[in-house]
Amino acid sequence: MPPPTLRSLQLQLVLAAGYFWHMIHIAVLLYASPLYWKQAYHTSALSGQAWVQELIVGHPDRIKCELGMRLHVFIALLAQLRGISGLTDSRHVTLEEQVAIFLYTCVTGLSIRHVGERFQRSNETISKYFRRVLIAISSAPFYSRYVRLPSANDPIPESIHSSPKFFPFFQDAIGSMDGTHINCAPSAADRQASRNRKGGVSMNCLACCTQDMLFSYVLSGWEGSAADATLFLDARVHDLTVPNGKYYLADAGFGSCDAALVPYRGERYHLAETGRAGVRPANPRELFNLRHAQLRNVVERIFGVVKGRWAILTRPPEYDMDIQARVLPALAALHNFILRHDSEEWEDILDMEVEDPAPGARGEETDFGALAGGATTLQEKARSEARRDAIAADMWRSYQAYLCELDGQLPIPRTQRQ
Repeated sequence: MPPPTLRSLQLQLVLAAGYFWHMIHIAVLLYASPLYWKQAYHTSALSGQAWVQELIVGHPDRIKCELGMRLHVFIALLAQLRGISGLTDSRHVTLEEQVAIFLYTCVTGLSIRHVGERFQRSNETISKYFRRVLIAISSAPFYSRYVRLPSANDPIPESIHSSPKFFPFFQDAIGSMDGTHINCAPSAADRQASRNRKGGVSMNCLACCTQDMLFSYVLSGWEGSAADATLFLDARVHDLTVPNGKYYLADAGFGSCDAALVPYRGERYHLAETGRAGVRPANPRELFNLRHAQLRNVVERIFGVVKGRWAILTRPPEYDMDIQARVLPALAALHNFILRHDSEEWEDILDMEVEDPAPGARGEETDFGALAGGATTLQEKARSEARRDAIAADMWRSYQAYLCELDGQLPIPRTQRQ
């Protein structure tokens, strides 16, 4: 075969170069084709606005199931957000749909993409309006209107005043408080600090509630590794004000102080233990712990109610931690709002027997009295323990008189019965 000439070599190089550039051209076209030949993703005939209208005019149970509240409560919420929070319709999304995006996300705990499929909206649109409504509900003036600290002049709760088990012993209790863990999705750098005592990733939150199952205070955003007493100390230093002579009922992990009445350590006080044993309290400390646990159980129930209603509290949302920390305060405000506007809901909740599935650390699992080493002085600790001893002694005398009445030895007024 004769050697190739210079001209034939040049021709082969030109052909190879042309083929190379042709392949590059095809690759560029394939890479850029989605930018020019787009296929619509959200093509459902039922738009988000149309779906919301279906809920409004449809069966009353549908909107309750999908958005977590009845129709008249939803309409009242829209009026409040328009009137006091200044939310309005945007160019393409009505306020009804904006609020529905937020509520549907909280009820289902679904991802942004799945919520976008339901409303036929882009991920950016879903994220934008979820944040917008969340910030409005978790901020003043809406939040401060529906989540308020009790004052010294508030009347004694009916559940205490009408029960000889609790009155007059707990007449100065203005509510109960506890910590609870909310699942979260922190950054890689914060993940280790967010691991709780069970190895899960969560944020620890502190909440106070009244005996009427209403939130009165919420502190959110702390790492899951933080103790309940640490949150309480921070709250006391900053914005949790307790009127003089009043206190919250708390578990032993908080430590004894003027603002918290805690049970005796080393004595039975869990309701399940007492119920299974079927025995009467053997001494003033056991009786105090039993009555204290019965009254403080309201905070366990309120956590169970909100976590059962709003699945977002058990499924980490796809937002940064600043947004995640606002979720519980917003839902606490919504919880109070619903109860104030829906008497049927109030009855349903009061009949529910649920408890917090992810509570804060119990007294036995924490450094008991750790708070006393911080802002609480030894004098305050001694003063609060003396108050507890006095209550326990009075309670025990009343209980013994009641037992004597049962045995027919000493008739006493009906108002003192346990």
